Amino acid sequence: MVELFLVWFLIFVRAGAMLFIFPIFAAAAMPVRLRLAVAGFLALLTLPGVLLPPDIIQFTLFQFVLLVGNEVMVGLMLGFVVRLIMFSVALAGHYIGTEMGLQLSSLIAPGETEPSPTPSAILSLLAVMLMFALDVHFELLLGFQQSYGVLPIGGGQLSGPLFNAVTAMCAHTFVVAVRIAAPVIAVGIVVSLLLMVLAKTIPQINVFIESFSVRIMVGVFLFGFTLSMAARQITEYLHKLPDDFVVATRLMGLGG
Repeated sequence: MVELFLVWFLIFVRAGAMLFIFPIFAAAAMPVRLRLAVAGFLALLTLPGVLLPPDIIQFTLFQFVLLVGNEVMVGLMLGFVVRLIMFSVALAGHYIGTEMGLQLSSLIAPGETEPSPTPSAILSLLAVMLMFALDVHFELLLGFQQSYGVLPIGGGQLSGPLFNAVTAMCAHTFVVAVRIAAPVIAVGIVVSLLLMVLAKTIPQINVFIESFSVRIMVGVFLFGFTLSMAARQITEYLHKLPDDFVVATRLMGLGG
């Protein structure tokens, strides 16, 4: 009975650490009790077939704390891989907000505790909606359950290949962010050039003041017009997310 509880507890630690930074579950409005309940239920579903390290009953307190810390590290790494999608859309929204002149307009995006530019909040809501609409969260939770096949309790290790893979995933977030924001950035450059020409042609016009309204009108129209393209880019990223999750799990299981 003690070993069964230890298995559940260690799975609960890994699941809780993953949900701590998992999209939506990490939201400030998400009650901590609900997050703990989800982690406990997920640990209960994962319990069958998970084995403890040998001689864990004879572990000292220090060894057990190290084991718990290792599970926390594994959970945070898995959650970080999923969390990258939110970083990507937040960065894209920052680019769009800068071009539109909406830096001072802010909302609280899901999973964040501080206000972010309005385009970032809109894209974050879109990413969360698509994640749940496409059932990607089910694939990720299923991947967590199956991760114990290659990443048993106490088996996670950092390694060079894992660092390279996570670095490539982080680089991909910048690519997706630029793809989402590219139309607004390109049109913003064209608008700036036109305003420069207008300022040289008609010096009597205060182009600096007029540029604010022009940028906002053009930017809002273009942002709404390109939301479908942004949704397509986010969907492609979400379909790739379970594969990244599996890659990170296998590389942590292989160690150095």
